[in-house]
Amino acid sequence: MKKLLTVMAVAVSLALTSGVALASSCPKVIKEGREAAAKMDKNDPKVKGAVAKLDEAQGLHDGGKHAESLAKANEALADLGVKKQ
Repeated sequence: MKKLLTVMAVAVSLALTSGVALASSCPKVIKEGREAAAKMDKNDPKVKGAVAKLDEAQGLHDGGKHAESLAKANEALADLGVKKQ
């Protein structure tokens, strides 16, 4: 029983800290995408689409959906041709 409680405590701890890690990553990736887009032709459909994805990522982040936000922001970076660090 003690082992089960320990495992549960570790699982809960990891779940909570991973959300915090994702929450702090979203703004960095979104900012990186916006900076890259600012250096490109804003009338290019690819850039417009990427900026729309960054806007969506910001909305998801604001709504607490950090995993989805990070995925959308990374998708925008890929559309812009920005390599992940």
